[in-house]
Amino acid sequence: MAGTAWGQNKASLQRERDAIEAKIATTEKLLNQTASSKQDAVAQLRLINERMNLREQLIRHHESEIRSLQRSMSNTDSEIRSLEGHIAALKDEYGRMIQAAFKQSLSQNPWMYLFAAEDFTQAVIRFQLLQSYSTLRKEHVEQIESSQVVLAENRQSMESKRAEREDVLAVVRQERNRLIGDQKKRKELVASLKGEESKLRAEVQRAQEEKKRLNAAIREIIEAELAAERASSAGEFALTPEGKIVSAAFESNRSSLPWPVMRGIMTGKFGRQPHPSLPGITIDNNGIDISTETGSSVLAVFGGTVSSVFDIPGAGQTIILSHGAFRTVYSNLDSASIRKGDQIEAREKIGMIRTQNGQSILHFEVWRVESKSQTPQDPARWLVRN
Repeated sequence: MAGTAWGQNKASLQRERDAIEAKIATTEKLLNQTASSKQDAVAQLRLINERMNLREQLIRHHESEIRSLQRSMSNTDSEIRSLEGHIAALKDEYGRMIQAAFKQSLSQNPWMYLFAAEDFTQAVIRFQLLQSYSTLRKEHVEQIESSQVVLAENRQSMESKRAEREDVLAVVRQERNRLIGDQKKRKELVASLKGEESKLRAEVQRAQEEKKRLNAAIREIIEAELAAERASSAGEFALTPEGKIVSAAFESNRSSLPWPVMRGIMTGKFGRQPHPSLPGITIDNNGIDISTETGSSVLAVFGGTVSSVFDIPGAGQTIILSHGAFRTVYSNLDSASIRKGDQIEAREKIGMIRTQNGQSILHFEVWRVESKSQTPQDPARWLVRN
């Protein structure tokens, strides 16, 4: 039973570890894309930070596996000691049985013991005793042999787990060395960015202005949709029965919506947060930023209707999809493959990501739309954990 539980736990840890290692591999590809340009030092810093987080997760998973192995080894060791005691007791009992048999002359000459009976009744009793002795002796031998087989298997299992633990410890040491390398790289990047602080502050200011224009455009489009809805329903914003179904379906998929790219790393989180390298600078993000590979397609995370397709100078094309009382926003596209009014299925390709200075970053937002308010949501809480 303990072996089964360890096997299930190990399989679960392996799946999680595979997912983390895949994300590390994606991060390394993205770092290679940006490493050629000094302008991408901030992007590299974000990716290094994410890779450090992933390495720490990986180390924790390996340490969890080591703890599980230790528990399993402890259980196996207890089973070995219990079996050794059980075998010793069986052998002792078997020895006493043989001694008793010799005293009764059962082992020397069983037929003489049988024929020496005084009468028929005593002969029957002695015959039954001989049969019982033979059966009992056979059972003891079988118990000792089977227990010795199990003991050998447990000892082999213990050696296997001990070797596996040493392998995992070696991997942990290797990952710790890689983490130290990432920390050194991060320190170098931060130092290089300090020499370009004025330039970076100007770039941050420009990016924030682009986001303000994007946010204003999104709110304007949603307000226009609400105004049209009010005009057609006596001044009220009311979802149609179909809209209510779509809204409920969208909301039921919280934490399980697919990512809007096939492979990507979240390098910009939702909400207010300090800049990764500029002290005193706060970034306000209505969505998340996902770094992905050059030439990546953008995919709809849920079925819906295209509300709008528009350009923001310096920020590429933006697509808004309507899902009843929710909107998903896909920004920094190079091109869109759909038009306003189109019906879109989940995972359908809607455009291509734009690449600038070696960076391909999708800005993704989720909005909840109500009669008198439009509220940005944290997309990370809606997307499946990858």
